[in-house]
Amino acid sequence: MISQFLVPIFFAVCLMSLWNAACLPCRKGGKILFFLLCVLGLAYIIPLGPYFDPALHMPYPLVLLLALISAFAFFYFWIRVMHLSISIIFLIISISNKNIRNTAKNLLRSGKLNLAEILLCTAAAALSVSSTLAVPEINRISLYYKNLPPQLEGYTIAQITDTHTGLIFRKNWQEGVVQKILAEQPDLIVHTGDIGDTKPQDIAEHLAPLQKLTAPDGVYFVFGNHENYHVLSRWQQYFKDSGLQVLENQRVRLPGGITLIGAKSQPRYQHIDFPALFGPAPNKSFTILLDHYPLRFRSAAPFVDLQLSGHTHGGTVFFLAPIVAKFNGGFVSGVYEQNGAKLYVSSGTGIWTYTPFRLLVPSEIALITLHKKQ
Repeated sequence: MISQFLVPIFFAVCLMSLWNAACLPCRKGGKILFFLLCVLGLAYIIPLGPYFDPALHMPYPLVLLLALISAFAFFYFWIRVMHLSISIIFLIISISNKNIRNTAKNLLRSGKLNLAEILLCTAAAALSVSSTLAVPEINRISLYYKNLPPQLEGYTIAQITDTHTGLIFRKNWQEGVVQKILAEQPDLIVHTGDIGDTKPQDIAEHLAPLQKLTAPDGVYFVFGNHENYHVLSRWQQYFKDSGLQVLENQRVRLPGGITLIGAKSQPRYQHIDFPALFGPAPNKSFTILLDHYPLRFRSAAPFVDLQLSGHTHGGTVFFLAPIVAKFNGGFVSGVYEQNGAKLYVSSGTGIWTYTPFRLLVPSEIALITLHKKQ
C-alpha cells in the first residue's frame, strides 16, 4: 500500500530538505552536503527489507552511523514541518495585522532557529538510538481476573516481541535479553513475532541465544510479518532444526489449566476462523492467544482470557501513536479489555533495523503476573 505514495513522499521530502538546507547560515557546499545527508537518512527508512537488506552487506559501524543519520533526519524533518506550519500561520495572520509581518518572515527563514533545531535533533538522535540499542528493562504488569483458577494465582509470563534480531540487534544483545528473562524465572516464556530481520540462515549466530530460554511450562513462539517477508518456509525450517516450538494455528494444553494458542503468520486484516481455531475449551481452562497483530483482538475476545501481541512498537515515537492506533484497531501499547478478556500489546523488545530509534516509547521485556480479582 505504501508503494503508491513513495513518489509524492519522495518529492515532499526533497522539497522540505531543500528549504531546510537553504535556511542554513553556511556556504553552498555545506548546504548541498546537509541536503544529501537528510535525503539519505530518510531514504534509509524506506521499507526495502522485503526486497533488499542494505544492513546485511555493510560493516556494523556503518549500520550504526546510518541509524544515527536516519534518526536525525526523521526528527529534523518533523520539527521543521512544525516550524513551517507555525510560520505559515503567522504569515496568514500578518495579512490582517501588519505589525507581525516582519516577525513572520524572520521566523520562516531564521538561520539561528534552524541551528538550534539541528542541535536539538542531533541530541535526540544520539539519545534515542543509544537507548534503543540497550538491553530493555523488565516491565512488570499485573492482570486481574474474576475467573482465574486458584492454581494460577501469581502465574508469570515473560513476553518478548519484535526483537528484529540479526542486523542491528546482534548476539550480545540477544544474550542480554535471554539472561534478563531467565533471572526472573517465569512460568512461561513467549515470543509474539518479528523474531529476525532477514533470512534465519544468515543470522543463525545471533538467533542462537534463544535456544537457552527455558521455563517450567515451556517456551513458545509465533511468527510475525517479517518472517513472511523473508521466506516463511526458511523460518519454519530453522525452528524445526533448532528445536524451538512455534505455534501456527495450533493449541497446547499447559499444566495448571492453561490452553495456549498461537495464531499463524498471515496478513493482519485476513480473517481467522476463531471458533474453529479455539474449539470447545476444557472446563476451567484459562485461554491465552499469541497473535503478532493486536488488530484481531475484538474478534478473538469472546474465546480468550488473554491475548498477547506486538507489531506496533508502541508507535516508535510518542507523536506517532495516534497514527499507529488508526492502523491497528485503536491498539498501540499496554492493557486493553473487552468483556472480561484482556489484551496486552508490548511496545517491543527490539525494533525494525531501519528505524532503530525511539522517543519516549521505551523497549521492554514484559513480565505479566496473573492475579485473582478480589
